[in-house]
This record gives sequence, structure tokens and C-alpha cells, in this order.
Amino acid sequence: MVQKNKFSFVLASISRIQTLYLLVSITALALGAIFPIAKYYGDFSYVLKIFTFKPMSDMVPDPEKFLFNLPIVIIWAAIIIMNFITIFLFNKRRTQLNLLSITIGLVLAMIALIFFYYSPNIEKHYSVVTEYNKCAGIYMPLISFICMMLAYRSIRKDDKLVKSLDRIR
Repeated sequence: MVQKNKFSFVLASISRIQTLYLLVSITALALGAIFPIAKYYGDFSYVLKIFTFKPMSDMVPDPEKFLFNLPIVIIWAAIIIMNFITIFLFNKRRTQLNLLSITIGLVLAMIALIFFYYSPNIEKHYSVVTEYNKCAGIYMPLISFICMMLAYRSIRKDDKLVKSLDRIR
């Protein structure tokens, strides 16, 4: 009997469109950890990923510091965890909306951190030029952001529908 309840709980959470949006968001963020976010070209070439900042060649001294990417990693992990939590709060739409709002803010913070903190500091410190257009990793937070906005809209739509049905009763 307990197994049946667990299965129905998971099935109920997956059957909603916002769950699919959130799963695509999580997948995009996971892929963002694999692909480079930005490449830096100058006298030496470097690549920035979620977990690393390292040279593209073995001939270049390694600039990586242990804590350099820590803010990005923390925000990235928080977004993924909060998306998973949001999926399983399908019975509490208000809480889902609030949690998703915070998560959307974290994605925006991560994007801003990359564009307004990391890239200018790396360009200044290593005398390099940033290139984003050939890096798939920079698009993944944007895809995640779009999917979270679609999920937010779907949850809000469900909430309005349930409230209107409650008024009819």
C-alpha cells in the first residue's frame, strides 16, 4: 500500500506541464556544467566553466584558484536543488510560486555574476578578450530562465483555475 502512494505521488507531479518545464530547466543547468561558459583569448587562452577556470593549453601556467568559481557553483547548486523541491511541492501552488520566484532571481544573479563580475575581472587581470558566441554553456542559464518563467506562468494559471472553482462552490 505504501508503494502505491509513493508511485501516485511521483506520477501526479510528473503529469503537470510545469514539471516538464522544470525538468528541462534542470537538464539545461546540468548541461551548462559540462559546456564552457566563456572563452578568453589573448596572449594565453582560458576557458570558464561552472566548476573551473583554466587555460586551454597545457603550456600556460594554471591560474585556477580553489575558491574562484565558488559563488557560481553555490548559486548553480541552489538553483538545481530548488527546482527539484519545486517539482514535488505540486500540492502547494503558493509555495511553488514563491520558491520559483527565488530561483528565477538566482538564475538572474548567476547570469549577472558571469557578465558583470567574472568576465570584466578576467579580462582586466589576464589582458584577454571574452568570446561567448561559441560557448554553449552561456546559453544554458538562459534556457533554464525561460523554462522557469513558463513553469511560473503555468503554476499561476493552475492557481487561478483552482481559486475560480473554489468561488463557484
